[in-house]
Amino acid sequence: MPDARANTTDAAEATTGATVLRGGAWNAASMIIPQLYVMVVSVAAARFLGPAGLGRQSYIAFVAQTVAYLFTAGLPVALMRHVGQTLGEGRASAVRGLLSWAWRIQAAAALLGGTVLLVVGHRSSDHQAAWVLAAAASAMAILQTLPSAVLIGMQRWRPMTVLGLLTGLAGAVATVAVLEAGWGITGMFVVEAAVALVQVTVTAVLARRALQTMSAVRGPAGDLPRRVLRFAVGASLGIVLTLVVWRRSEFFFLNRYSNDAEIAMYSIAFAAMTALGNLPTAISGVLSPAIATLLGAGESERIRSGFSRSIRLVALLTIGMTAGMLALGPLAFEVIYGPAYRPAGRVLLIMLAFFPAVPLINLGNALFVGLGKQALPLAVGAAGALANVVLAFLLIPRHGAAGAALANGGAQLVAGLPLVVWSNRLVGPFRWEWAALGRAVVVGAGAAAAAWAVAWGLGGVAGLCAGALAGLVSFLLLAMLFRILPHDDAQWLEEALGARLGRRVQWICRRCAWRMATR
Repeated sequence: MPDARANTTDAAEATTGATVLRGGAWNAASMIIPQLYVMVVSVAAARFLGPAGLGRQSYIAFVAQTVAYLFTAGLPVALMRHVGQTLGEGRASAVRGLLSWAWRIQAAAALLGGTVLLVVGHRSSDHQAAWVLAAAASAMAILQTLPSAVLIGMQRWRPMTVLGLLTGLAGAVATVAVLEAGWGITGMFVVEAAVALVQVTVTAVLARRALQTMSAVRGPAGDLPRRVLRFAVGASLGIVLTLVVWRRSEFFFLNRYSNDAEIAMYSIAFAAMTALGNLPTAISGVLSPAIATLLGAGESERIRSGFSRSIRLVALLTIGMTAGMLALGPLAFEVIYGPAYRPAGRVLLIMLAFFPAVPLINLGNALFVGLGKQALPLAVGAAGALANVVLAFLLIPRHGAAGAALANGGAQLVAGLPLVVWSNRLVGPFRWEWAALGRAVVVGAGAAAAAWAVAWGLGGVAGLCAGALAGLVSFLLLAMLFRILPHDDAQWLEEALGARLGRRVQWICRRCAWRMATR
């Protein structure tokens, strides 16, 4: 089959470090910029609704997201992975047949998910209109995961990003407007349902057009549905465990044992940590389809070298981000949300103690998804879910939002660190470059000290902005002074980024590089 072999070669050759970085940039934009919209909406809701109202709105949104997450099950993950691998094998026409089959399943899941949320809202004693609108938004979110999974499997990041940015901006503006008009919590969910309708419609069109460019005809799916379903079963178990460990399941305990104000504090801190982790998470998100494509083409050595480099660079990135948030996070909460939300800063500091491990855990999970290995993630996910429930039951009744942060962080370590260790056995051994990491810790501490001194010395918005600038400049200068990048990683970044971002980036990479290659 020469045509299939040519397509396989094309798909594998098109999956390079530069394409992963480019996809990571688009994926990061799709995750980071919308978090700015979320922050604007969160601040507006905090000001207009107060701590109790914000907590109630956050709880309804959390339940709606939980239902959507459960009823998407593992099908989108399975579809994403098998789309990437099938394209790597050179069978683009089979993907079109697979999508037709998957639409029927996801439509049924959307109907069931929306119905469940309607029942939950009917049993609620307050804000029933908001629950109905949340059900509609949740059903459309379930549908959207299907075309999104196809686009991700094809590594088509740009169209999804542009759509998300535009609809997110429109939704943020509209939400602030309805809050200003006094529509309250119900008005917020009117906007959410409208945005979800636009997103699912446009994403479906984008996926169909993208598939048509890959194959002019719809071929038989063959054994793909059976393989996807088998993978989806295991992934669905992982979805449930992920929901407990990574998706704010602590809200249920806070709703039972605490109050809406504590829910608001935890929600704000959790959202900040989610925003902080979006950049390294974006890198993890593009790895799974890339690894699946390379696996389909039999490029195991490229998987090994690329993943090892990702681990090193994400570890360095995470150190700097943690330092910046430690210095500025609590002040930012007080300035942006107001003094009433000061306790959220203390919750944030607890979460930051666990944060450096989280991006590495996400990378490990991305590797297992890309390789199609499910047993270990399910086993450690079950252990993490049990740890989360036990810790939440022990800590939340007495410590509220702070206890929720401790429970969440402890469960993440239990569920995630074994993935990092086993990833080293699958594609390692990794070159951790401990000397470079040690220098990065020193650089991060110095930059954090500079940012903290300026920010808290000046105070207010001016201090926050000046502190951020001081921290960034200090980090860059110290990074060049201590040369925190291993030589070959700096050279790789220079080649991958310099052609697109210019000579200044190349110069920075060279200045940050350790002069002697470590190996």
